[in-house]
Amino acid sequence: MALRAPPGPEPGASASTSETEADDGPAPTAALDALFGRLARPYNPIEVAEALLGLSPKATRQLVGTIAATSVEADRLIAAMDTTIRSLATSMQTQVERCVGEIRGPVMWSETISARASTFGMDDLFMCATPSRAYDIVENRLLVAALHAVHDAATDAAVISAEGYDNEVLRTARRSGDVARRWLDHPSLSRVTRERPNGRAIKRVRAGKKHRTYEPALAMLERAGDPIDPVQLLPYCDQRTRAQHQVLLGILDELERRGMTLAPLRAEAGVLFTGPVQYLHARVLGDRARLSGILIGKLLIDVPDRLRERNRERAEAMLVERAPNRATQLVMARDDIVTAVDRAIELART
Repeated sequence: MALRAPPGPEPGASASTSETEADDGPAPTAALDALFGRLARPYNPIEVAEALLGLSPKATRQLVGTIAATSVEADRLIAAMDTTIRSLATSMQTQVERCVGEIRGPVMWSETISARASTFGMDDLFMCATPSRAYDIVENRLLVAALHAVHDAATDAAVISAEGYDNEVLRTARRSGDVARRWLDHPSLSRVTRERPNGRAIKRVRAGKKHRTYEPALAMLERAGDPIDPVQLLPYCDQRTRAQHQVLLGILDELERRGMTLAPLRAEAGVLFTGPVQYLHARVLGDRARLSGILIGKLLIDVPDRLRERNRERAEAMLVERAPNRATQLVMARDDIVTAVDRAIELART
């Protein structure tokens, strides 16, 4: 099944404007690509998408979950399960079994004598070490983790009820989650320990004899660790958001050009930050109750509220109105980024 475009958020959840026109540049994802390259790994995809797009928490969770649950890796894992379940790796283990009138394995005489002593002379009672197949091994734990990744992603995709918002892609995500749940309830997998596979476990499975059997699960786990990319987020970025991303990237580059060492970007509570730089998406254009834009210490930097605004004085007045008690810097050209960094440094020194 091919990768599909993810569904949009519920009505009214979108940040800033309703426009989603494509940029005129040759690489509209260039800024997003660069910002993703600066992210600290591993990262929380829901937190990152919320900070970059300004969507509501529920819409962001639905978006990220749908992308993961309908990914080509999830489709491939689900499609291969009929074959995988018949080719599971197993190990042999022994368990003590109480046998009456028969012997099903090596007799454990110490346990047998103890058991007979408490049964009033049952001479045909034996405690045997019975061999059995064991499925709770590292390969199957990895498979279970991959199936849980699909199921959990589908659960996130269904965070907004079908009555509130629904489309075919969401229905596909829910179906994938249901199928993954059924496979997790299979007798061969139901008792397998659920745990997050570490690097050693993944390396062992890749080098194992049955690595081909578990390749779809490995691919799904890799996708679950990094489920989104700029191409998939771009449809949810209006032009003003894209412009803010370009300004943010320009500021980070300018600070590094001047010798500042910046840590990788992190996202928390809807804020993308590194060192003294923070990016707060407006979510709703014109909202005065929530500070939004790019912060460097005491300075608020932002693009015009109306991206096509050509009157600089009017755009600056609107920015000041949004942050009356804070120094502001409007960015309408590349040179404004240099000016903004100069002002931020000057304010930090004073």
